[in-house]
Amino acid sequence: MLVSQYLKEKFCILELGSDTKEGAVREIADKLESTNKITNKEKFIDDVLEREHLGSTGIGNSIGIPHARTDSVKGFVMGFGRSSKGIEFKALDGVRVKLIFLMGADPGELNLYLRILAELSKLLMDQSFRDALLSASSEAEIIKILKKFDK
Repeated sequence: MLVSQYLKEKFCILELGSDTKEGAVREIADKLESTNKITNKEKFIDDVLEREHLGSTGIGNSIGIPHARTDSVKGFVMGFGRSSKGIEFKALDGVRVKLIFLMGADPGELNLYLRILAELSKLLMDQSFRDALLSASSEAEIIKILKKFDK
């Protein structure tokens, strides 16, 4: 399972303008709307934020992976945003989040959703991968880095 098959350059944001979790989710969701896989953007955002209320997806090491299984998505979508200042996510380690991967999947895509979430989590455990994402100078470079580490 290659995460790089699901994240595209046009769904990456090098510097999020938002400084809140909701704002960042909304900003990345705005990019994903053009996939035509999101049938109701507001419901998608609400479902992601509702999932956040169950427990923060700020997994530590400045990483957030907000996600939801929702009927407002057809198939699977993924976007990426980066914040140089960091965003308060109530992360497990208390550190502000700088790398955000937003994911959504329809309920029928449970296996794909869980496999990508697991693979992405493994990639993000690698400090050199995180450092490369933090220093990337373009959206194309983000994808190149992902492909390099994705096995």
